[in-house]
Amino acid sequence: MINLMPDDAKKEIHSARLNVILSRYIIVILFAFGFLVLLLAGSYVVLTQTKQTAQRLIDANGTKADVYSSTKAQVEALSSSLSQTKTILDQEVLYSNVLMHIAQQMPAGTVLSGITLNAASFTGTPVTLKAYAKTTDDAVALRQKFQSSPIFTNVNFDSVSDSAGIKDYPIGVSMTLTVTKAAAQ
Repeated sequence: MINLMPDDAKKEIHSARLNVILSRYIIVILFAFGFLVLLLAGSYVVLTQTKQTAQRLIDANGTKADVYSSTKAQVEALSSSLSQTKTILDQEVLYSNVLMHIAQQMPAGTVLSGITLNAASFTGTPVTLKAYAKTTDDAVALRQKFQSSPIFTNVNFDSVSDSAGIKDYPIGVSMTLTVTKAAAQ
């Protein structure tokens, strides 16, 4: 087929076709740009709502934490008080345990007349013990029992008298000894 159209018309038709193609590309690009803008706007809205939700959750948890902060302070105060109490209890001396240890060391034929115990008695201060015995051998056995015990040290007679006794226990004994800290536990 022979094209009898003038060259100017051919150029205009060719330009018109290019303009239609370019205008289609421009429309596609505008739609793509619009789509991206909508996508960004949607993402912004979702992120803003997520931020607000997270902030509300933080505020709610902060309120809950404030409610428990007084409880936490009370727990810390109680813990401190208990640690002080533990320190005091660690220094506690159970005099009944000491008396039980002394009673376990008393041999047959001896009785305890008197002993004075105080806090200083467990720091190495000698304690005076007064007892009565039926015989001199019983008095010696008393001293040996205290010497062999791990809870007493430095056991010595102060005096042994056969005129300072009581009924059925004629021998009066006075002895000094040092009580160890283990005796009170």
